[in-house]
Amino acid sequence: MPNLAGSTVTVWSADPAALAAVKAHVAAPAAQSTGHGLRAWLHAVGEQRGRPRVRTTARAFSLEAVVPTGMSLDAWDGDRALELWGTSRPEEHSSLEHESDDRLVYELATAYSHPAEVFRALSAAHPSVVVHAVTTCESEYAAVAWYVRGEALDERELELDLTDEEWEEWDGEWDLPADWSFDAATARRLASG
Repeated sequence: MPNLAGSTVTVWSADPAALAAVKAHVAAPAAQSTGHGLRAWLHAVGEQRGRPRVRTTARAFSLEAVVPTGMSLDAWDGDRALELWGTSRPEEHSSLEHESDDRLVYELATAYSHPAEVFRALSAAHPSVVVHAVTTCESEYAAVAWYVRGEALDERELELDLTDEEWEEWDGEWDLPADWSFDAATARRLASG
């Protein structure tokens, strides 16, 4: 399994309708996945008997929903995904952790790196929202940025530089700068600017 980059993504807007539009945009529809090989054969047998054997998956935040690649997992192109999304694979998992009148907070895990291009595209598609993302990779880096109307603002990154002994002792917890936290006043200022 690859190192995972975990992102906390806060989408802020003074307009609840804009947040509802974002929520609908980022959610993957329950996708029918028959797979291949044995699963596809079982699916076909189930359909012949009038009982479809389909696995459905729903994602609160889908990279493919925001920036469609059209690629099948059976014919995946990691370089193309990296160019389109900023990460080489679809999300490992995602969840909507908090929802209020002025924000949505998602947790999102992706392979190796954060999907910066997806955050940029989401903010471009919804110009009345501000997207704030804080990402920590399991073993390499941490990053933060604000995304407004398709532009990344105040992008910062920290690299983990540990000795071999420190690696053995490290508990995986990052001590991030306080100014990396989401701040509603900053979001409001960026939205009006």
